[in-house]
Amino acid sequence: MTYSEIGFIFLIASFLIQCFYLFYFSARVAFIKENKSFEKKAITVIICARNEQENLKKNLPLVLNQKYDEFEVIVVNDRSWDDSIEILNNFKNRYSNLKIVDIPDNKTDNFGKKLAITIGIKAAKNNHLLFTDADCHPLSEYWIKEMSKGFNDDKKIVIGVGIYEKEKGFLNRIIRFDTVQIAINSLGFAKAKLAYMGVGRNLAYHQDIYYLNDGFKSHYHVASGDDDLFVNQSSNQNNTQVIFNSKSITISKPKKEFKKWVFQKKRHHTTNFKYKKKHKFLLGLQYLSALAFYFLIILSLFTTNYSTSGLLLFSIRYLLILAVNYKPFKTMMCKDLLWAFPIYEIILLFCQPMFQMNKRIRF
Repeated sequence: MTYSEIGFIFLIASFLIQCFYLFYFSARVAFIKENKSFEKKAITVIICARNEQENLKKNLPLVLNQKYDEFEVIVVNDRSWDDSIEILNNFKNRYSNLKIVDIPDNKTDNFGKKLAITIGIKAAKNNHLLFTDADCHPLSEYWIKEMSKGFNDDKKIVIGVGIYEKEKGFLNRIIRFDTVQIAINSLGFAKAKLAYMGVGRNLAYHQDIYYLNDGFKSHYHVASGDDDLFVNQSSNQNNTQVIFNSKSITISKPKKEFKKWVFQKKRHHTTNFKYKKKHKFLLGLQYLSALAFYFLIILSLFTTNYSTSGLLLFSIRYLLILAVNYKPFKTMMCKDLLWAFPIYEIILLFCQPMFQMNKRIRF
């Protein structure tokens, strides 16, 4: 057997593995149906904010004015030294459903976000908790209503989607594409009863789940992980629900500098090593098979016998991706990125090792 034949066999294998991920995981996202009937539950929205005075001015009213019968909003002012507390007190005078929890800055302690979340949870009067960030806002005034539909007697964790605003520039397109890809992947895994992460910009869970898993105790020493590690370690085959429609999404401003985006990605990747083994295996195989697919496609172009077959496999995969991802990309307002899927995918595949480097980031 020649090297060309061996390479083509591996190309077919990587193509088939990619098709498996596409149809077994990603395709589930395209068929998520909106839950029409549900039992309303009292919700506590928790927002942790540190020096977020401008974002609080802009985004907090969009949360406080949600069309939902029974909810409170807790803002944990996490050691801010700007005018956040004054702005929050002004909102408090206008909104009776706003509760402020202030963590004073003693300029010595260096607690992370997990402490602020824990304090917010302890201050909540409702058992059903919905989390977002100060730099985010819901796309719809029915955000709380939509996310609350995920809760029932069995479903204690509700995974939502947070996207980034569309702006000019190639970096913005990469960030938005990366975010959509991660969302489709995480939602697809969750729908397949293999939830491995959620995003703190749009995540809900019942207080029972928090206390049954001792909060963030197992990963408190990790700076990140209040969202993805919590879901990874708390989720099982029966307790997790996915909510995905145009009214359930939150949106925030993306990074404007490549260096800052890379730092953000590196911080997010500091949690990967604590994922469950099955998740690490599946995610690793997904990445390696995609990398091998493109590498072997390029090699096939230099072999007379397999260049046409390589291009055919590339085209088939590309068309399948367009068909499967069209609806999710449209819902997340990234339809403009779908046609150049291979370009953005290749860039991110080669960026992954950079994100994994220097994992011990100081905060």
